[in-house]
Amino acid sequence: MTTAPERLLTVDDLAVSYRTRHGDVHAVRDVSLHVDEGETVAVVGESGSGKSTTAAAVVRLLAPAARIERGTIDLLGRDVVQASPRELQAVRGLLVGLVPQDPTVSLNPVKRIGDQVAEVLRIHGLADRRAAGIEAVEALRRAGLPEPELRARQYPHELSGGMRQRVLIAIALVARPRLLVADEPTSALDVTVQRQILDHLDTLTAETGTGVLLITHDLGVAADRADRIVVMSQGRVVEAGTPDEVLGSPREAYTRQLLAAAPSLRGARPVSVPVALDAPPALEVRGLVKDFPLPRSGGGGTLRAVDDVSFRVPRGGTLALVGESGSGKSTTARLALRLAEPTAGQVLVGGRDVSHTRGSELRALRRQMQVVYQNPYSSLDPRWSVGQIVGEPLRAFGVGDRRTRATRTAELLDLVALPVSVAQRRPAELSGGQRQRVAIARALSVRPDLVVLDEPVSALDVSVQAQILDLLAELQRELGVTYLFISHDLAVVRQVAHDVVVLRQGRVVERGTVEDVFADPQHAYTAELLAAIPGARRPLEPATAGLVAGGER
Repeated sequence: MTTAPERLLTVDDLAVSYRTRHGDVHAVRDVSLHVDEGETVAVVGESGSGKSTTAAAVVRLLAPAARIERGTIDLLGRDVVQASPRELQAVRGLLVGLVPQDPTVSLNPVKRIGDQVAEVLRIHGLADRRAAGIEAVEALRRAGLPEPELRARQYPHELSGGMRQRVLIAIALVARPRLLVADEPTSALDVTVQRQILDHLDTLTAETGTGVLLITHDLGVAADRADRIVVMSQGRVVEAGTPDEVLGSPREAYTRQLLAAAPSLRGARPVSVPVALDAPPALEVRGLVKDFPLPRSGGGGTLRAVDDVSFRVPRGGTLALVGESGSGKSTTARLALRLAEPTAGQVLVGGRDVSHTRGSELRALRRQMQVVYQNPYSSLDPRWSVGQIVGEPLRAFGVGDRRTRATRTAELLDLVALPVSVAQRRPAELSGGQRQRVAIARALSVRPDLVVLDEPVSALDVSVQAQILDLLAELQRELGVTYLFISHDLAVVRQVAHDVVVLRQGRVVERGTVEDVFADPQHAYTAELLAAIPGARRPLEPATAGLVAGGER
């Protein structure tokens, strides 16, 4: 007779609100869910749906302004809601582990990695200083960190984002808790690193029977990793079931909307406009090389970040540069924008060599090429109004007078589907999607020939992401603007690009139309990137694209 799995967590009728100057905001309403031994339950939804607040309530790490209005949280027979601080200290780390979203702010920057992992064991009296240090190294090894003895002696700033996330996993699992709460543990990571970390989580939890409450906005991740999916919207659970039930035959319109917006699940859509094979290049780079000097304290020498990169972007088309962090794609974009000086090679804009342009010519070139950065939270000046931000390039280039600039700003806001009233607001008063629309409006203000989009949607939820991608396609159709699209997410690239160039360690390993590269990758690295796209258990449709840039593969 098979023994039923033990119930680890039961959340029943949970309601959480936040106190604000304008009254209480009800973030979670009537939420009920459970997690059994060895089970992964994914909670999905947009920003503001209440999923992270639910996770914080489970470990009682809510913000000071938050309060649990009603409901129960039962963790292995313990009442978390009524637990005292001393009781919570005995629960956290020992019975429940937490993997927070952002490793940059979740690790102590002045404390060695090994000490931060060992601290959990020492707090709970599971090991003395020496034994805790040894076990910390083993926990780092189990979390998949290379050279764990070395990593244990390092500080957070010496590790990559993926390594820091593995450290958080080691901290969460070092005491072998019965339940793991993972709040967007891979949302900021490349797809291959994301897959490696989720694979490690699967392995580690399977070995110990740990249950996982996985918070994510990525339905592809939920499809691949979860035994059950809970869909939240506006603080409520709107649907729950197995991945096949929720993703295969969703009952609720909201779930269908999330599915339609998920780039890894909805398949490819036609890109904005077909581009002729013989279209002249808006941008061409030839044999680009960029070397960076290494510090003398480490032995000196140089690091070659970009190595003989060549491609062309036909006017009115979209070329995607893809690769993992460290592949050289952002450095290549900076060289193309003339924000950095190439060590060797040429940059041609409209057929003119601008590789070493200086002074007034470089200033004029800036008007032809604009950029939209990854993070809309940090790329806009928080002190300025939206109207000032969008109109700033017009003032900088002396375009028109105050009245015509105000008119142009209103036109640009309308172009990106924002009301004119937004012009009086500041970035902090806008959502992430609205801020990215402002950044796009600003980039288009001086009517550039080329817009470089550096990971423009990676920090956004899938539904907002879909809106921005649709907007970019519409703008390309209306204005004929050319895009150089930088991304590590091939599911996104598949929707927006005509052509793709794959970079690895600064070199081009594959190039061609999106259709050809996705259907028949010629390089093992490209195949690895494609295999890492979340949602692989659901077959991807073939891409539809159409022009060749940068030569044959």
